[in-house]
Amino acid sequence: MAYPESYWQFLVLRLACAASCVPLLLALNGSLGRKYCRAYPIILPLLPALMICFMIYLSGDPGSGYYAGLTLCVVSTAFVFHWTFREIGITLGLVLLAYFAATIPNLNFTEYSHELGIFVNNTGFILLNCVVLYFGSRQHHAIRLREFASRCKVEDQREELAARNAELTATLKRLRETEAQLDQSEKLASIGRLSAGIVHEINNPLNYVKSAIYLLKKKGKALPPDIAETFTSIAEDIGEGIDRVSAIVSDLRTFAHPENRGSRPVDLQETSRKALRLLAKEIGDRGVLMVDEIPEGVIAQGDENYLIQILLNLVQNSLDAMAGRPSPTIWLKARATATGVDLIVLDNGAGIPKENLSKIFDPFFTTKQVGQGMGLGLSICFRMIQNMGGEVKIDSVEGSHTQFTLSLKKPENA
Repeated sequence: MAYPESYWQFLVLRLACAASCVPLLLALNGSLGRKYCRAYPIILPLLPALMICFMIYLSGDPGSGYYAGLTLCVVSTAFVFHWTFREIGITLGLVLLAYFAATIPNLNFTEYSHELGIFVNNTGFILLNCVVLYFGSRQHHAIRLREFASRCKVEDQREELAARNAELTATLKRLRETEAQLDQSEKLASIGRLSAGIVHEINNPLNYVKSAIYLLKKKGKALPPDIAETFTSIAEDIGEGIDRVSAIVSDLRTFAHPENRGSRPVDLQETSRKALRLLAKEIGDRGVLMVDEIPEGVIAQGDENYLIQILLNLVQNSLDAMAGRPSPTIWLKARATATGVDLIVLDNGAGIPKENLSKIFDPFFTTKQVGQGMGLGLSICFRMIQNMGGEVKIDSVEGSHTQFTLSLKKPENA
């Protein structure tokens, strides 16, 4: 409209410029746009700027009002297509060069004219715009960086707070578990203190019964032979039952002893029988075959109370692992080694998954349901074995078997 004589020519230039920008914008989200993304902040504002400068040159008017279009290109360079200050500086420099290339050839420097004054005015306006936009964009960029840094700091603090909350929650959970375990330990300690009186009260009537059976056996000799044989057999059965009750009471007193009596020679066969007597009912109720293959006279250095507790825990774990398994069997074995004796507990239960083998001795680690275990049994057993100067090894295949091997030292006087 400003130059009616060039109306169609300038219209075609504008349409050509717009058409050249369309494929560039469409390719912005494609592979080409991603590959040349750093060139876009220069190319996109530079295309209309070159078109405007070319129309200024064709108009022959150095003071053309088209310079206002260059201002829009400069603004888009600084804010719309903002990438880095390097691209901004390059684009602003190219726009200014194109503007001078389009206007200077049409200037008449021989005499002062109105067009020269407008050119100086327009040039000053464009230069000031470039300076203001360049440094304004830097300031804007710095503000955005500070905001971004503040957001990152807040996010880091939020993540740190979340991590501390998670750690605090885990600590509180462990404290509750420890508190429950301490409560249970206090109950067991109370039972241990009461057991001495209970054992005493049980032993007194047992001694009376033993004396009565002795007298019955002595009196039975005077009975007729056919009655005496039956009478003696019944008395012997009663005596065996009383001896079994007395042995269980003695084992309970030994196990309830709250202190470590120190390392000393221990008969492993006798120790295993004491442990199995305490678990005899549960073994029978679960239908498990217990194979005790520990021979007589196998002596190791250790603490009998500790070993009973370890065997109770390992056998109990084996019973739990064999629930629902066909032909459940537990083997107790002992074999001599170069440095001492290996006490072995083997079962054909479900086995332990490979990913859990490295964690089974960790405190509070358990795969049992809530309320069925706290994950402290094997951890305590591991500590007891170390206190006796021994080692524990585990061999397990999921779905096949689990074997615990307790390596104990030889007796010191051996």
